[in-house]
Amino acid sequence: MPTAPGNKLEIKNVFKTFVTEGSFGSNRETVALEDVNFHIREGEFVTLIGPSGSGKSTLLMIIAGLFDKTSGDVLLDGKQVVEPGIDRGVVFQDFALFPWLTVEDNIRFGLRKRGLSRAEADATIAELLELVSLTGFGKHRPHELSGGMKQRVAIARAFAGDPELLLMDEPFGALDAQTRSSLQREFQEIWQRTGKTVLFVTHSVREAVYLSDRVIVLSSRPGRVASEVTIDLPRPRAVFDPEFAEVERQVAMELAAASGSGSDISAFSD
Repeated sequence: MPTAPGNKLEIKNVFKTFVTEGSFGSNRETVALEDVNFHIREGEFVTLIGPSGSGKSTLLMIIAGLFDKTSGDVLLDGKQVVEPGIDRGVVFQDFALFPWLTVEDNIRFGLRKRGLSRAEADATIAELLELVSLTGFGKHRPHELSGGMKQRVAIARAFAGDPELLLMDEPFGALDAQTRSSLQREFQEIWQRTGKTVLFVTHSVREAVYLSDRVIVLSSRPGRVASEVTIDLPRPRAVFDPEFAEVERQVAMELAAASGSGSDISAFSD
């Protein structure tokens, strides 16, 4: 089942059911995802948004190869995704750095499967530190860094494998508002410089509109694609522009409808 021309990733009829063992030998099934279908084009920045429990992170982990799907197809460059691979880089909310390693060695861990010489690896690490504005911090350890700096290291490590697809699970969600805004702006610049294909998960409508080419809205559990919104705004984007506010309102309304909240968008105005 080949990927359509121009599409980097295709999600076709994906279902995910979790089975938990109950008392007296009975099993309980929870359908997390139901018949999910969408695609991402080469170099596109797509965001998944949906109410809590809609399966956003579950779907991301399936694409990463960390969770098994129950049925359906996940195709990256036309090949089925069945396990983790260096063709996908993953950035989590909690940084997931090795505290005993320096910044350089945390990034070096992401290079381990590329077969680079020591000199090549050192040069690549220097380039990645420059990319995420951490030149001069290579010998530091995670406990010596701020939250925003730790997430920059995690992004650099994800880029270290030169992935075809970057998967980001609420990477800025644990940061304070000012740091989050700064990293959103910086990451958008990194994405434009590198041309990577990105699938990004967030709860924030504003973040989705600020970063994305397209927003995919998932419904309440079981998660399905409820709608898609193309963000046809020039970059860089200013969140207080009337055009931005109008698109933000549109996405918030789509999310409210997918959440069963009708026209009440007050909970999704962030």
